[in-house]
Amino acid sequence: MKKDFVENKKLTQNELFLLLDDILNNVLKQGKFDDNAEDFYTYKNYNLVKNMILEKDLEINAVLESKIKKVFSIELTLLRKESKAKIYLGIFMIIFSIGGFFLFQNEFGKTPFFFIVSVFLFGLVLFLRGITDLRKLQR
Repeated sequence: MKKDFVENKKLTQNELFLLLDDILNNVLKQGKFDDNAEDFYTYKNYNLVKNMILEKDLEINAVLESKIKKVFSIELTLLRKESKAKIYLGIFMIIFSIGGFFLFQNEFGKTPFFFIVSVFLFGLVLFLRGITDLRKLQR
């Protein structure tokens, strides 16, 4: 079943439920999602399977629903962590670009200026995206 999912083959209703149950059991046993992209029990795969079930308008039984509610706190923790990482990286890039602007103001011509502006804008985008993600999670 895992192999069929990884190869993007069509899965039946029962296979989807068994796959979701397997992911939920593993996450509840470990207390977290796997971090490596090569692993199967990642947040991305969990989200894909969950969305496949929701797109097909399948009825989720009470046992799976209770497991999903338990995993929801783990999911929120992961998403908060990712949002805070975006905010911190954005702040670092903004501070780095402001420092670079004052250090290399008239040193090397216009090339560092464009680099510094692009780093500043990218940092600003990351910072704002992290804030909006955190606000979405708080609702």
